[in-house]
Amino acid sequence: MKGLILAAGRGSRLLPISATRPKHAVPVAGVPIIARAVQALRDAGVQDIGIVTSPSSEQDLRDATQHSGHLTFIRQYDPLGTGHAVLTARHFLEGSPTLLYLGDNLFEDSLTPMLSALRYGDAAIGVKEVPNPQAYGVAVVKTGRLLRLVEKPRTPESNLAACGVFSFKPALIDILEDLPHSTRGEIEFPQALTALLARGGQVRAVEFKGFWSDAGAPDDLLSANTHYLAQLRPRVDGRVERSTVSGPVVIEAGALVEDSVIQGPVWIGPHAVVRGATLGPFVSVGAHARVDSAQVTGTLIDEFARVLHPTRPIHRSLIGRHALVTAPSDTGLQMVIGDRSVMRM
Repeated sequence: MKGLILAAGRGSRLLPISATRPKHAVPVAGVPIIARAVQALRDAGVQDIGIVTSPSSEQDLRDATQHSGHLTFIRQYDPLGTGHAVLTARHFLEGSPTLLYLGDNLFEDSLTPMLSALRYGDAAIGVKEVPNPQAYGVAVVKTGRLLRLVEKPRTPESNLAACGVFSFKPALIDILEDLPHSTRGEIEFPQALTALLARGGQVRAVEFKGFWSDAGAPDDLLSANTHYLAQLRPRVDGRVERSTVSGPVVIEAGALVEDSVIQGPVWIGPHAVVRGATLGPFVSVGAHARVDSAQVTGTLIDEFARVLHPTRPIHRSLIGRHALVTAPSDTGLQMVIGDRSVMRM
């Protein structure tokens, strides 16, 4: 069994956070999304894992997975869809059954049922009940078998969303190679499942009950950050001076917390500095970030960011790498707002 993670896109819905690196490299509770994807495959027993990247995203993804063991990186030079990405990796797959993972997804449940489902079908698709199925590809399922997939229907036939994980036998590659381009000019992997069904093949549906997120938009990323922070086990490897720390809090080695109140769940990354601040609950502070005299809740602060003496509390915010959040000057507010940024004053 091979594992294949698709991570060539940058993620336009997560701009401007994804403007300088792929969304798969963004940390959730201190761990990059792509590293969580690799671990999910390893936990399912899949050790030989390939990651499909674009030339511009490869180095960021290598950096984000540097502690994830051996991985094979495969470049997709043209952004021609998920099916094209799988075809780009066909030499890596070498005729093996494959567990396919769209790299911006996060799962609480084990992926092992995706492997066992191949004993009863030619392919399998992961599905999840959602309150707004019209926003997703909708799976119509009967007695554990996929009948059809419908992309973002106005009137959904079910509330089961296709949730970004698939498994398939080698014969599906031949179907992918014969697929025409979609109206978007891409080779779409879900269309291979539709073609397989049309040929009389069987696609099993594996329903996930636990937490799932595609972490594709700011609210999704913050919800995922909250979910994984809630699972922290307290650990203090950094320095804590004249501060109160309660609840599940992780302070990594090299970090410094002074004159602060930390109410977990909170993760403070390596070599971060927190002074005179009130953090938590549900805050992550990236490596080398600095938080001075701030009140912060429900927020993801990325590495090297600086939050210095803001005049108002910060709640449910994303603060990207090397960003600066500080008090207004004597002459009033000063803003440097990039493309697709959001500011609520």
